[in-house]
Amino acid sequence: MVNTRRDFLYTIILGSGAVFLAPLPGCGPARIDEGEPQVTKVAEPLRPRVGTPQFRVAHDFLRDGKPLPQPTTTVRKDVVVVGGGLSGLTAALVLQTHGIDSIVLESEARLGGAAVSEQIKDVSVPLGSVYFVSRTEEIDMLMKVARIEPVQCPDDAYILADGQIVQDLWSDKTLKDAIRDERDRDGMKRFRDMLSVMDADLPSYPLPASLSQRLQAHDAQRSSELAQQYGSATLNTIINAYSRSSMGAPSTKTNAYCLLNFYQSELGSSFGYSRYSFPGGTSQLTNGVAAALENTRSSALVARVHETPNTVEVDVVELDGTVTRYIAPFAIIAVPKYQLSRLLTGVGVQRLEALKKITYAPYATMQISSRVAIATGKAYDTWDLRVENSYTDVIDPMCIQRGSSAHVVSLYVPLDPAQRTMLQDPDAFARFAATTVERFAASLTEEQRMSITDVHCWGWGHGIVIPSPGSHNGAAQAASAQTPRLRFAGTDSDCAPAIENATEQGARAARDIIAQLQQRSGR
Repeated sequence: MVNTRRDFLYTIILGSGAVFLAPLPGCGPARIDEGEPQVTKVAEPLRPRVGTPQFRVAHDFLRDGKPLPQPTTTVRKDVVVVGGGLSGLTAALVLQTHGIDSIVLESEARLGGAAVSEQIKDVSVPLGSVYFVSRTEEIDMLMKVARIEPVQCPDDAYILADGQIVQDLWSDKTLKDAIRDERDRDGMKRFRDMLSVMDADLPSYPLPASLSQRLQAHDAQRSSELAQQYGSATLNTIINAYSRSSMGAPSTKTNAYCLLNFYQSELGSSFGYSRYSFPGGTSQLTNGVAAALENTRSSALVARVHETPNTVEVDVVELDGTVTRYIAPFAIIAVPKYQLSRLLTGVGVQRLEALKKITYAPYATMQISSRVAIATGKAYDTWDLRVENSYTDVIDPMCIQRGSSAHVVSLYVPLDPAQRTMLQDPDAFARFAATTVERFAASLTEEQRMSITDVHCWGWGHGIVIPSPGSHNGAAQAASAQTPRLRFAGTDSDCAPAIENATEQGARAARDIIAQLQQRSGR
């Protein structure tokens, strides 16, 4: 989307008495002022930042139906990749490796999708995606091209209702020490034992074209119903927090299919499950892949995709408002599918009906920097089970990024779809951030609260597809069904928001097109 920068003033007031006042960029990445701000009282405000992905031009053309100008320039390619997130970047890399002349078109000012970071102090801090759990063939390919290796993250920590902070929660020893109620503990053990041995029966991705009766039952069942079978109040709290954070909605609105697949790896290293990231965040992967690609464009909003019998026309709104038309035999659509009803000139009845069954959730991340440590430094991801309907977990990027004296943590804050418009109102977003940071800061010591120097907030309007009950049995498949010249990628092809899904779907789309091109050329 077009980058229209302008400055605003926002105020965040914390219970410590500190007030934060800042000029904030309306679009694009925040920039850090030089110099270390000093903690002060209300009379002497400080400077935080609030930002969101660019949305104004997309709303004009894709939401509100503004007429698209006629194209002034035409460019021809073999394949056009619409969307520069992990799925689109993976697709483009596979195409380039096979000598296919392709281009990536991304509406944001930078590529990476949700796998982007911001420099806060001297620390690269993830704004969206934070880790992955499987070193798949596709992810290993991307890491090789980016010339980076992941680090294994420490096991998650949990702050229990009584304030205990524990790691390796699912081991017998920790459960015995931390969960005093025998019925509660027994339910957690039974859930753990079921999940840890499920392997061959575990619902898997990418989604099959059609589901067996067993998988249909998992898709139809709510995550909350699965958890409640075990009679553990703590388990219910954990699953609801996890569902909100990793699946985009409370456990009453997500399916057991995705929960089972995703949560098995949460059992931790004691059960053979690891998680990985990169110092600086998953943006290190997307940045490396983007740098290796020959043809990418940012700040290029794709506003129209028209399939003809022989080609695909892709119209792009440029920064100056003019339109460039890309023409290619094939296109890969690697943007969220809620856009398709406006983006495609012929969306089709079946796809349109499927799209109505797929929902997306907004979320925010709030990066808090301070003079003294406000995290233990022992866990990359800490789940705070004491709070409800607020932040769910706290990411400590310093845990895997050594060599800095800075202290930064990120709150992961799932939002209800009704709060999406709040992210479009910087003042409302700042007030919401104040409330959320205040709630987090209430559990800190006075020294920690008073040491906070900056609050950086980033809001994602349609950031995560929700694996809702029923979404996996027909809706996802119909929404992503290929046409003669279009292939669809992205995590929402599986209705399951994970890096592994994004890279798999991007690679599959590219390989299918490569096979089509080779067949046409007689190779």
